Amino acid sequence: MTFPHVPNQRTKFTLYNLAGEEKAYYLVDQVNISVKLNYIPTGDLTENPRPKLAIIIEEEEPENGDYAYQIFFSTSVKRLERINPHRKILELQPGDKGIIYKYKQLTKNVYEQLSDIPVAQNHQSVYVFARSNLSEGNLNTAKYAIASTFNLTLLERHTKALTKQDLVDFAQDIDIVLYHPNILTRHTILEQMQINHKISLIELLEILNEHHKDMILNLKHLQENYQRQGLKRVKGVRDTNGEIVQPWLSTENINESDYVGMGTFQFNHNTATINMLIKRQVKLVKVADKTQISEVAGLLVNHLANYNKYTIVSDGNINVRSLNVKISNKKVFDLLKSKAVIKADEFDFRAEYTIQLDNLPLVSFRENFSNLDGLFIQLAEIKILSSILAAHLREESDMFIDSQVDELKKHYLSKNLYVNFPTTTEYTNLNTALKDQTVESHLRYKIDIGNLEILNLNKLYSANKFLDRRYQAYDQQTGEVSPKASFKGLCGENIAFRPKAISSRMKITKVDELMKSIFDDFLRLEDNGKVTAILHQVGADSLALLLQARRAGKTVSQEEMVAAMTVAYNKLGECAEKIYQEKISPLVFYIGSTGLLPEELAAKMITAEELATQYPDLQFSKYEQEGTFFVVGNSIIGIYSQIEYSSKKIPMSA
Repeated sequence: MTFPHVPNQRTKFTLYNLAGEEKAYYLVDQVNISVKLNYIPTGDLTENPRPKLAIIIEEEEPENGDYAYQIFFSTSVKRLERINPHRKILELQPGDKGIIYKYKQLTKNVYEQLSDIPVAQNHQSVYVFARSNLSEGNLNTAKYAIASTFNLTLLERHTKALTKQDLVDFAQDIDIVLYHPNILTRHTILEQMQINHKISLIELLEILNEHHKDMILNLKHLQENYQRQGLKRVKGVRDTNGEIVQPWLSTENINESDYVGMGTFQFNHNTATINMLIKRQVKLVKVADKTQISEVAGLLVNHLANYNKYTIVSDGNINVRSLNVKISNKKVFDLLKSKAVIKADEFDFRAEYTIQLDNLPLVSFRENFSNLDGLFIQLAEIKILSSILAAHLREESDMFIDSQVDELKKHYLSKNLYVNFPTTTEYTNLNTALKDQTVESHLRYKIDIGNLEILNLNKLYSANKFLDRRYQAYDQQTGEVSPKASFKGLCGENIAFRPKAISSRMKITKVDELMKSIFDDFLRLEDNGKVTAILHQVGADSLALLLQARRAGKTVSQEEMVAAMTVAYNKLGECAEKIYQEKISPLVFYIGSTGLLPEELAAKMITAEELATQYPDLQFSKYEQEGTFFVVGNSIIGIYSQIEYSSKKIPMSA
């Protein structure tokens, strides 16, 4: 197989998206170019054996021309470039040959009326169209064009290509097809697009989330067919000899049934990953004699909650093939049956139903995403203030005295009564583990949002680091200056802060400007209203009132401040998580699982070098310099590949 032979020089093709929907219709005309030598060169031919000629092609466009997109393509000189459709100037050499492909977008009605022009979906012109759009950063269009050739080999290999190296590989594979078309004999070319009309996995998980109280999950079935993601960790800490010292306590499940309450599903913030969280009631027991611990620090702890995480989708790939469930609500059964994810005809609360996941499309291409503008600053301000409060509260509690906190820690319990055993990796040396293949490495996509001044949230400093970077702590009574500024344990009134002098070596960035405005307000160095505005936004008015009272010189007890800070910290976290789960993480999942940008957010793909030229305030780490970026309104979507490590996987059972 090679490119189809078309007797005339006109073809047409339909541009499909990855869901098989018709997106555009194109008429393609081609002009053959051949440069003939019409003079005999003189002199030493070794100096210029093949002189270049500037070929100017003047032609009248056909009736109703408007071929706005035109590409010169030559196999003889391995060249593909977009040219000016109104004045085509090509630098060629005698003997060079090539084709100018001219593309005209049509309406569906006009396209169908051109019945005498052959449809050529797997034609060279479609691959040329894809390659040109890819080089221009039109990622969606390039992938749609490859999908429109029905070339399953290229589509499966490069659909999710997003990072610089992946896109280089994508371009090279298109080039191989163009310059060595016989390679198509090794490719799978379909007769038409493969379309999956089933409900998307995202839509299904939304249903399961909403109705999780009406279902119970066969946990044994899940565990038997589950493939662990990431590094396996074991309970305990390593001593100076590298031996693992296990905790003196453990947990036991209160309910040992194969069934548990249906889990809830959450998107990862930065990757195309979805996790299911399963809550189980546990009790604390001594490892030595299995004696139950019922009371700690004056609290009953005989019904603690443990949360187990199961990765349903990992980096855009299905990790759990199916879920076995029982359903207690007939309306939920009817809903799932109407979505064709349950095959049974009649509802039976005793029956176990299999919900197949691995035959569903991950996302719906009809899903709509809202504009990102403003979300980054909102998240950044929440993160900055959360970091300040976390630094204050690290050793504080609004419920317990210090000795109670110590007792909880001794029993591996957090201040919120979550079980928190220390863990460590099974290996002691990563390089050795990689060498003996007990640990594997792989690349994963990380997708971040930023704005035109700050590339992503990772650029923000921690609260204590920024405090020490820009401020000096001193005792207001003695005037003694602390060697290192820190928020730790400083809820009292004696410690104050003042700005540090900026050294000549310190580079002040947009991150400094954003963080300093919030810090200055919190530290009472400037009354700009930043902190109050953030707290009002998340409904943490009690802390806002206390901070205003303290600014006015009123006495605020440490207990009051810690309690209000704890409430505010939780509300800030809830607000940030809501933004992620509703607006950002679904977009991240869409991009990472499809390799596309949603059409309503379509933008050209650019490199770090191009982005830095346009927006000089941005700062790039080493791995970010290898990323690809999209500027969408006032926001930036950045995509990077990073090395991740995981314990050697055991294949899921069939």
